[in-house]
Amino acid sequence: MSKLKVGIVGTGYTVGIAGNHVHGYTRYSDECELVAMYDIVPGRAEAWARERKLDVKIASSFDELLDMVDAVSICTPNYSHVSLAVRALEKGKHVLCEKPLSTDADTCLAALNTASSTSVISMIGFSYRGIPAVKHMKSIIEEGKIGRVFTWRETLGGCRIANPDVKLEWRMQENLSGTGALADFGCHMLDLCDWVLSGTSGRIQSVQGFVSTMIEKRDNIFTEGRGCVTNDDSAVFNVMFESGTLASFVASRLGVRRHTIEVYGEGGMMLFRDDRPSELEIWFKDKNGAYSGNAETVTVPEELIIDPWSDDEFREFLACIKEGRQPERNFQRAYYIQSLIDVIHEASVTGTTIDII
Repeated sequence: MSKLKVGIVGTGYTVGIAGNHVHGYTRYSDECELVAMYDIVPGRAEAWARERKLDVKIASSFDELLDMVDAVSICTPNYSHVSLAVRALEKGKHVLCEKPLSTDADTCLAALNTASSTSVISMIGFSYRGIPAVKHMKSIIEEGKIGRVFTWRETLGGCRIANPDVKLEWRMQENLSGTGALADFGCHMLDLCDWVLSGTSGRIQSVQGFVSTMIEKRDNIFTEGRGCVTNDDSAVFNVMFESGTLASFVASRLGVRRHTIEVYGEGGMMLFRDDRPSELEIWFKDKNGAYSGNAETVTVPEELIIDPWSDDEFREFLACIKEGRQPERNFQRAYYIQSLIDVIHEASVTGTTIDII
């Protein structure tokens, strides 16, 4: 059987995600072959590929790239995801699209409708589901080992943009990105929390949120002068599930040292931190009693471990293509998470708690 031919659109100006996709497809090189790349800026894809010593063809247009491949990774700015995904799906190409699917839920519908009318695979890059410790956390909760979940607390972000000398990138502009930290990091956190808890805590019932922009102006990239940052640098938001489970989140591109998740339930607590992706700190207790003894650090089962865990999305994408089944991380899921982001942003603007079911 011939290998699946894969292409990547979008190489990025600074910290683009395309490199992760190259690594992921290289890991599964017995199943697929990266054959082509395209970037809207002339010369950028060629220079990017040459720097990384990639033996690929450089397409002169997105349609030309699609004619070379069976599947495509979309690694472009958020506003362009839907139009590119629709075009690829219409041409019968499997699609792995970076998150979020678009800048708002309504815009996602064109991609969702096209995906639902075709048999090719459409997947969104909620890569954090591949973290071994989070997968183990999910199984512990679903097995009832900590009983009812009371609270979930999660932080995720980065430090690069804390430097005010970082220029005005597309991700800092609402028309190109949608919300800022709320979408960039919030979509991962909402997907993880809902994925882990919805089986035992039900659906998310209501939301609250705050957003802020602390570095309001930055130097333009391609022109002289400075421009305004038009979306959020940081977001703090809360959700409540049908069961009463409360979840709180901090998303910031101005400084978060670690991705952490704390879960507290009637039968104990669990802690994940990203410097130990295959470990959990767990402290069980009797559901009708107090904590005693000490927490212990446990290694997750070997069958849950992929190193690096970010390659898990490519394993699932290729498996779904091979088996002819749609992934759990599909465009319907992307639409749902974007809908939550939209409502949280509305709550931050109106200063209200918004019920969503």
